[in-house]
Amino acid sequence: MTYFASARGSILRVIGRVALVLGFIGALFRKLVKRLRLPIPQRIRNFLQRRRKAGKPQEYYYIKYAISVLRVIAWIVLTIGFIGSLFWGITTGGFGGGLRIVLGIIGSFLAWLLLLATRELIYLFIHVKENTGSTTESIIEKSR
Repeated sequence: MTYFASARGSILRVIGRVALVLGFIGALFRKLVKRLRLPIPQRIRNFLQRRRKAGKPQEYYYIKYAISVLRVIAWIVLTIGFIGSLFWGITTGGFGGGLRIVLGIIGSFLAWLLLLATRELIYLFIHVKENTGSTTESIIEKSR
């Protein structure tokens, strides 16, 4: 199993390096065209802009997994906190037990809410970064 995992990792590294080299060659070609002031046909310009915009979500490839894990952890905290506080309060008994049940449920709900708010905050940061980048690109395009 580890052999296949290491082979897969090696293949992915090679593909990543090839993509990096191709991107570097594309950037050099773009600089050459700008220096020579050759007109780029509109169809090619539209294609390049679509490709550039289509590649942006890959920048945050692992964050979607982290956000999913954060949601799962939030629900686990809520359920274990609820069940744990019920168990702890019932075994304690009396007024102290009832108070522990209420405080445990409130605490687990607040922890659940905090984890979900953190998840949404990560989404907010990603969207703010993307909107700032697209605004910058449009301002640069208009100034040309």
